Amino acid sequence: MIEDYIEKDIIRQVKLTEYLYDLKILYVKEVAKRLNVTFNTIKRDFSKITAILADYIEYSEITSTTIHLSFFSNFSRYDLIKELYKESKFLRVCSRYLMGDKNYTTIVDEEFVSVAKAFKIKKEVEKYFKSAKIMDEDGNLLDKELEMRFVILSVWMRCDLLDESIDKKSFKLANIFVDQVLDRLSNMYEMNNREYRFLLLSAYLIITRKDNFTLYYSENELDYLKGTNLYNHIREIAEIVLDKYVLSENEIAYFVSIYKSINLNTVNYLVVNMNYMKQREIFIEQYPKTIKVLIRYLENAFNANLNHNILFEKPFMNFLNKLWYNLQSYTVEQHYYLSDSQLEIFYKLKNILYLWKEDVREEMEYDLEFNDTSIEKLCTEIESSLTNKIRSKFAIIIVAEDELSHILYRENITRWLNMNYNVIDNIMYYSLDEVPVYAEEWPHIIICERSLVSKNEYDKLNLFLISKNTIFNDIKNILLYIYDCQE
Repeated sequence: MIEDYIEKDIIRQVKLTEYLYDLKILYVKEVAKRLNVTFNTIKRDFSKITAILADYIEYSEITSTTIHLSFFSNFSRYDLIKELYKESKFLRVCSRYLMGDKNYTTIVDEEFVSVAKAFKIKKEVEKYFKSAKIMDEDGNLLDKELEMRFVILSVWMRCDLLDESIDKKSFKLANIFVDQVLDRLSNMYEMNNREYRFLLLSAYLIITRKDNFTLYYSENELDYLKGTNLYNHIREIAEIVLDKYVLSENEIAYFVSIYKSINLNTVNYLVVNMNYMKQREIFIEQYPKTIKVLIRYLENAFNANLNHNILFEKPFMNFLNKLWYNLQSYTVEQHYYLSDSQLEIFYKLKNILYLWKEDVREEMEYDLEFNDTSIEKLCTEIESSLTNKIRSKFAIIIVAEDELSHILYRENITRWLNMNYNVIDNIMYYSLDEVPVYAEEWPHIIICERSLVSKNEYDKLNLFLISKNTIFNDIKNILLYIYDCQE
């Protein structure tokens, strides 16, 4: 992760700024302990922040015990931290390296550092490139295009020096392409400047690097990305806007993966729900041996009911999305000042993730990597789901003779149940034999039309019978059972 190599004082100032952006006030002693530095170090950092961000600050104050900071509302977190990152010699040398300039003289002259300092920074940059797997031990760049693009994005999103290498024609075309994608695919969405820039730079790298460097994906990964509706839409837009550039399947898949990693802020909750249902089918239901295993680990560890819980699953799926090729380590993620209860969850969650990683290693196509910033973010988003001990959620599976019977039973059951605590399987089964074995993994009941049940199946565990002519009495018995189990 690039933050492990950027100057420690700058990362500390970035964190402090993001903490104060949200909280406005911090106790110096507490935040010093959290960041593992002294009381005076925090005060020096605060003075540096207020000097660099003077034009962005509405109000600032430092007392013997607290620091106060409020920014003008028209500036985003990203605007602020970009100003702080400008102070990083490491990021500037990374940028020069990526532009092909490794000369000590340039570093000394342009960055106003001594030869010894230039040597030290250069070594740190090479150390980062090796950890990111784009450089070998002899200092040669490797043919790993996906990792290379992620590193370029990671540096460029924090430092504008790479703007000096921009081809204006290609950049303008990338701009048009991204705007067309957002115009056609993101109706009723709003996007912040951080996410827009991430998309824009990704599109620019496609246009400028596709002819000289080749992206590689496994067959399964490419099939997964090609199987999304998003892939076909983006391909159509690329054929119109980037007609002369003829993008390969891998390049389109690359942009799809980047687009899927960003958060789109819709103004319509119905759209949120629709997207959630589509996502959970892809991320959760199709991976019973990996993702469902992790959910069960979390349910057992926190004694919580998380399956089909949008409060948990939506942020959980966002977290999973960025595990792909360790994308989370290259994006510019917000730093969160966790409460004591969230810190407790953080350490517990981190242990579970590493345990799960070992258990599913053979099922994964690439090595899973986690970073603290992404786990901290997840903690803030799912704390309420992990700590609220809600009643057991039932999965209700309906087996009926025909479509109309399914509608009749489903609608009558739904009328009397709180669907926050229950979920009815969307699949319409027409035989008990069709009910999958994995249904046994979750608390559930099977409601089956009497005509479809043989005599030796009458006493089957969790099986409830229903008929049209006894529907109200049957539903009454079913509801009493569910209510009794959920008390």
